Amino acid sequence: MTEVKPPHTPVRSCSVVTGALGFVGVHLVTALVRAGLPVVGAGRQPDGGPPPPRAGGFRLTGPVPDPEGAVGYEGPDGCFRYVPLDLAEPQPVARLLAGLDTAAVYHLAAQSSAAASFDQPRETFAANLGGTLNLLEAVRALPGARRPVVLAVGSCEEYGPQPDRDRPLDEDTPLNPVSPYAVSKAAATLLCLQYARSWDLPVIPVRSFSHTGPGHDPRFAFPSFARQIAAAEAGRGPAEIRTGDLSAVRDFLDVRDVVAAYRLLVRQGRPGRVVNVCSGTGLTIAEGLEILVRGARCAVTVVRDPARSRPSDTPRLVGDNTRLRQDTGWEPEHRIQDTLSGLLAEARREFA
Repeated sequence: MTEVKPPHTPVRSCSVVTGALGFVGVHLVTALVRAGLPVVGAGRQPDGGPPPPRAGGFRLTGPVPDPEGAVGYEGPDGCFRYVPLDLAEPQPVARLLAGLDTAAVYHLAAQSSAAASFDQPRETFAANLGGTLNLLEAVRALPGARRPVVLAVGSCEEYGPQPDRDRPLDEDTPLNPVSPYAVSKAAATLLCLQYARSWDLPVIPVRSFSHTGPGHDPRFAFPSFARQIAAAEAGRGPAEIRTGDLSAVRDFLDVRDVVAAYRLLVRQGRPGRVVNVCSGTGLTIAEGLEILVRGARCAVTVVRDPARSRPSDTPRLVGDNTRLRQDTGWEPEHRIQDTLSGLLAEARREFA
């Protein structure tokens, strides 16, 4: 395979974070810069527009002298470079990695909504499978000594319904995806394993279970519920919460515990095998909603909205985190009750 030549002198060793301006990406970048590590973010906005003026606690500082068209972001804990690019196109990501001295790539960029994938299957596969393929090819094009560790983020939705299994899902559980999103993630994980085996690339695929926390998009269940409660408290919305099916059992982590797991896996994980990132404990959506409703400052009712249900769904997704703990010594630090209370507090600030 033809080696990609760097377009300019490589910068000092850095971490590349794809999807750096997304929900988990901002938390990961924050943790990395707080630790004093140089970071280069990469990705594109869902609407194809320019990088936003703010991302979490970071603010846009403007273009930086860089042939890749990068911009700068600065926050209380440090700054990072961000390169707008579409991973569905192979050459931009190849040029980016060829021009960097990269220690690790955290591959978070994705179309991350299972519900949206039913309406946008082509876009979902282009982003999730095509983007992963282009990243792996860019890493493979580098000289062996310059190949970074790649942590590729998959999803618990790859497992799908497991009707005859009520114990937590381990990494050897057969896959049974039921949405275009889940299929795209399953295919991307298998691709990562193939590149690790065929090309000896240092790739660590993870299957992340549900997570939430500060800055989570209100398209998702718990931040949506919190926002509806806060709006009702402020007199700026009806005193009701509109929901889809609440019976699903999910395994929730605080996003900050997820980020801690990713960083430990990059340092201590074993390339070429899948690792679950999960709590090991199940929570129904109804139970999580009850925690939020108990914290409400006004009476609210719950109204079932069929339009919020998916065409198909998985009733139970609870993971086994034994491999993660054994490989890294990771332990979660946040209780889900505190995380949900934090979501409600954040929503209240929006309506203050």
